[in-house]
Amino acid sequence: MLRSASGWLLLFVLAMQGIANDMPDYRTGSLAKQEVQAIYAADPGDSWNRIFYYLFTRTVEFRLTTDFQEDGPFSPIAVMGNDSLAVTTRTFQRIEAGDRPVDPLYPSFLTAKGAEFVLVDPQFSALKAAVLEACAETAARPPLHRALMQSDVWAAYDILRRVQGNRGQFGSRARELLSLLGQFIIKLALSSKEIASLPHNYQSAQRHSDLPDLFGDRMGWMEVEWLFFREHDVSADDRRAVRVFLKPIVPPQKFLADVDGRITHHQDPLPGQSDDLDGAALVTQGLLIDGSGHAVSSPLTYEVQLRAFVKNAQGKTKSTTIVQYELNRKALLAGPASGGLVRVRADESAYLPSSGNDYTFASPTLGQNTVGPPVLGSLRRRCESCHGSDASIIFTFLMHVDPNTVPPVRRLRPGENEHADQVAQEKMKRADFKSLLVSH
Repeated sequence: MLRSASGWLLLFVLAMQGIANDMPDYRTGSLAKQEVQAIYAADPGDSWNRIFYYLFTRTVEFRLTTDFQEDGPFSPIAVMGNDSLAVTTRTFQRIEAGDRPVDPLYPSFLTAKGAEFVLVDPQFSALKAAVLEACAETAARPPLHRALMQSDVWAAYDILRRVQGNRGQFGSRARELLSLLGQFIIKLALSSKEIASLPHNYQSAQRHSDLPDLFGDRMGWMEVEWLFFREHDVSADDRRAVRVFLKPIVPPQKFLADVDGRITHHQDPLPGQSDDLDGAALVTQGLLIDGSGHAVSSPLTYEVQLRAFVKNAQGKTKSTTIVQYELNRKALLAGPASGGLVRVRADESAYLPSSGNDYTFASPTLGQNTVGPPVLGSLRRRCESCHGSDASIIFTFLMHVDPNTVPPVRRLRPGENEHADQVAQEKMKRADFKSLLVSH
């Protein structure tokens, strides 16, 4: 049963059904060979393109799930509480360009392997030369270019800090790169006016796709916050802010009143979970360091995760439609009016998480006393790894708390960047941020 107030839901489901007929191929999106991409400039040899290449482009070896039609044999492994996930016994490869909303120097979850890649030659010397060349430039590049590059280099800085204390070559080279990256980050800083001039790429992409009007107040969507702490923010070292939007089946005011009433009476805030909603969305917003040395919110959206909950005649969720939109830097720089957000279908490839708090890219499989290659499945399988077999769990309200010690659920004003501004304040309290500014 589709609600009359959810025309977006109908269009969304039909669009996803219409493009899901082709058999997905795990090779889609893989580079033909590992080489520098022309992302920031037409010349692949440009220093910014080379920096991006050494930070992001990798050949990843992985095992496949049965989401893709490949010959076995398959063998069960334990991943995310599933003790019998069937994966190929042999491994496959993809050459990841990295031009998507992921952190550089992957894998970085419970491993230093990604950081160590650029601490050995020839990568170390090549990356160092590219950063030195970029720092020596006298002409300023456009604000959008600087914003995207600063975000990338800032992430690399935070990740390298984790290995700077290591003994030997890894530690000394990490410290050397940190000094150079810190200089580059400050050089890339934008003024408040320049940050305000950056494109609001979600709204731009919305005009060319089936993205819902999350930031308006006419379609029943609402941005909410119950507890400020979010694992998604922490996993990015508070350089990005993940915002939660819900589309309840009742008017937003009634939804909030019902949720807060249940909290007050020590009941589950959302007992029906997805039965009470037509849709849920996570929007990942980037932060920047401005010319005054402050972390601030930016208009740039890096990722959008959308779930539409399709109901049966009794109003219960019978299925969940999933789609994701990911920032592609090259597309955004080539045409800012497009928004640069690329749609990823539920049946397209995605690396599975290693644990419930793993939001990183191409993480190794962590078993009992073993570390294995990443596992590549479908985006739907990745979502279901955390959100249940029907991807219907809403983690915002899946917490056991004392109602006497927590605030009521708040409806945020999307245009005011409230959650992102809070995350920026938290970032400035962190040792990694203070070290960046103190040392430069």
